[in-house]
Amino acid sequence: MEIPHPNQLFIGGRWEDPQSNETVDVLNPFDGKVLSALPEPSVADADLAVARARSAFESGPWPRMSIDERIESILLLRKAIETRLPDITRVWALEAGMPVSTGSAFGEAIMVLIDDAINIAKTVNLRERRTTALGEVEIRHEPVGIMLGILTYNGPLIEFAFTAIPALLVGNPVIVKLPPENRMIGHFLASAVEEAGLPEGLVSVMTAGTEVSKHLVAHKDIALVHFTGGTEIGADVAAVSAQRLARVTLELGGKSAAIVADDIPLDQAVPLLLGGMATYQGQQCVALTRILVSDERHDELVERLIEGLEAIEIGDPLDPEISYGPMPSARIRDRSEGFIKRAVEQGAVVATGGRRPAAFDGGFYLEPTLLTNVTEEMEVAQTEIFGPVFSVLRYQDIDDAVRITNNTQYGLLSAIFTNDDALAWDVAGRVQVGAFAINGTSPCLTAPYGGVKASGYGRVGGAEGLLELTNVKQIIIPTGQ
Repeated sequence: MEIPHPNQLFIGGRWEDPQSNETVDVLNPFDGKVLSALPEPSVADADLAVARARSAFESGPWPRMSIDERIESILLLRKAIETRLPDITRVWALEAGMPVSTGSAFGEAIMVLIDDAINIAKTVNLRERRTTALGEVEIRHEPVGIMLGILTYNGPLIEFAFTAIPALLVGNPVIVKLPPENRMIGHFLASAVEEAGLPEGLVSVMTAGTEVSKHLVAHKDIALVHFTGGTEIGADVAAVSAQRLARVTLELGGKSAAIVADDIPLDQAVPLLLGGMATYQGQQCVALTRILVSDERHDELVERLIEGLEAIEIGDPLDPEISYGPMPSARIRDRSEGFIKRAVEQGAVVATGGRRPAAFDGGFYLEPTLLTNVTEEMEVAQTEIFGPVFSVLRYQDIDDAVRITNNTQYGLLSAIFTNDDALAWDVAGRVQVGAFAINGTSPCLTAPYGGVKASGYGRVGGAEGLLELTNVKQIIIPTGQ
């Protein structure tokens, strides 16, 4: 597979030679071998991206185009991305261990999210007149300016679809900052932007490390930062942005709880639980990593979860029959192993997993791991791991389950598994999260979505998410005009 422009960077709609000679090896997590060497952007490259974006905002056509005109261009970008989805899915498996079976489904979701953003842009009211004591007032939602989108490796194009696409639709230039685990994907995304023929300066795609990210977050010309990632780094992003009063939306960590009520048959609950736990090796901010069950059903549920996790076939992420692949890097795998080790030291028991599969020597694999004898104060029950490590906790009654669910710093998503509608709605109203699922495992990304507490603030999706990417202006019209 040929990587588009492997020796260049996509800055403001153009492929440019990098301003430094630094390159980074891209490793295949399946076997640890080098796939490619791609350029590492420098601070100078980042400054060029900002300068071109500023020019596009201040004097380019995009912010002054109508919604319909912008939609025409975004439809071209949608088509260009869709054409590249088979290559993007394969590259995602090669450089980040995303099984193609899951990546293909995510590809379909990307198209749905782009279509939804377009439909919302068609219908949302960006201008309205109101009658006030001073006369008529026109309320306008206008572009904010340059948006920096810092995205994560577990869903870069999904995040592009629900952050960058809406930002573009309302008139903002966008700098997309992808993580090191998505270097090859970044080149394919950039080639799609190039093919769509968007105005110069409007979009840059940079796959960079910490230095460039920090520089961009602190840049005086970045008007809005959207950050997806860990809570500690998100707090730093918010603090730096606050120093210059730049706007921020944060989609941060989670420690999602799944409350298994006593009434639901385990034949119904367990398949749903497993899907919400092990997708992409547990590397989802909404992964169900805390399974809450009553004392009476604990042993049976643990037995069923062990059976389900051990039945997962681990293999090459390029194999369409495989749903569980390697971690993207040795560092990420080692981090999960560290949590397992410390949990055992604190009294937890490894019910299954916790090892590197012998069949994949050299790759960055870790078996799906179920921990029992976990108590709510343990690190493994309080900290986002972002890996295949799942804990079972006991509750005394539903009130206790709600208390345990809320007893973390996070508030992204949680779920209940029950066939008692009254119970489900009662718990939904008491759990402190941005999204709550009833007999499900995923949030709806076409509705306003985000976290509370240390899981962030701001929303993506829906009209609410689109309007967060605008400034609100009032224009007072004298009576009689």
